[in-house]
Amino acid sequence: MLQSIQKLAIAATFSAILAPAAFADEMGNEHTVMILGATFFPQVTYVVPGDVLKFVNATETEQSIVAQDAIWSVGPIPAQGEQQIVVSSDMVTNFNIVVASVEGEEPTEAPAAGSISFNAAPLSD
Repeated sequence: MLQSIQKLAIAATFSAILAPAAFADEMGNEHTVMILGATFFPQVTYVVPGDVLKFVNATETEQSIVAQDAIWSVGPIPAQGEQQIVVSSDMVTNFNIVVASVEGEEPTEAPAAGSISFNAAPLSD
């Protein structure tokens, strides 16, 4: 319960700062995606090819992000660290957090899912 409240507080704190970046639609913009444990904020980021996605790890553990088809990935991102990737038109749009594997086991994808969209952002007019 406390962790959920903390995640919501972090999301609310960053929403005023990050929301404009999430709805940018011009070429070359930077969009910040926060990793908040088992969720992303925002869950959908509206982009065009050439934009930069900056993943910020707001957790206390190392995190990695992988596309649904595993063609692109970001990480490992250290706790409280960040990494970037440039958006291309052929990128698969759905991505997940990769859960660190136990020795001898394959890493698995966590239930946390995010996506990028090449559509116009709602309320962008």
